Amino acid sequence: MPKTLEATYDPSKKWMPIEEGKYPAHITGLSTREMNTRAGEAIIVNLTYVVNEAVSEYEQPLWEMDGYDYVKDSSGNRVPVMNGNGEQATGSCSHLENRELKDNGFFIFTDTSSASKNSRYFTLLQNLGIKCEDDKGIKKLVLLEEEDVIGKPVHVTVKRQEYVTKETKDLPYEQQEKRSTFKVGDVELWEDGPTLSEEELGDDVPF
Repeated sequence: MPKTLEATYDPSKKWMPIEEGKYPAHITGLSTREMNTRAGEAIIVNLTYVVNEAVSEYEQPLWEMDGYDYVKDSSGNRVPVMNGNGEQATGSCSHLENRELKDNGFFIFTDTSSASKNSRYFTLLQNLGIKCEDDKGIKKLVLLEEEDVIGKPVHVTVKRQEYVTKETKDLPYEQQEKRSTFKVGDVELWEDGPTLSEEELGDDVPF
């Protein structure tokens, strides 16, 4: 007789892909590392984000799927799911709730000759409400620490990125295997969003 498992299958819960867009989240992690780049020494700040339950109120366009792959027409375009009004159907983004997301890092170039390359990091500081001193028009950057950002409510812009697998990156182009992932690009303060407390952050709270 077959053995009963703890595993279940719910046919009503259909797998949904992530779509590019802007979503509500909280910053739950921060790390920094130093790197020697072509533009000189840099500090790289990486943030981790967890999508908030409010995402269930968001909607995304629906596309025909073949398992985990998009169905495409003869021109290579994704085939939309149409509703009764002849428009593309949409579905809830609730499947993104509690999903952890990461970014590619925000670079801080410490050499003054590369100061112009720090605009993206400065924009991050501005968007998070972190103020910098102004010395005759020159902004004195500050290094984010965990207590500055952990638990902050933010809106994150998520974009698909394609990459070549480590195992095939040295092979000829036509033999390389490409995959895609989703990374956070822009981050801005979620003005009306709730700040997470230490209790809500759980055992991972760094302070």
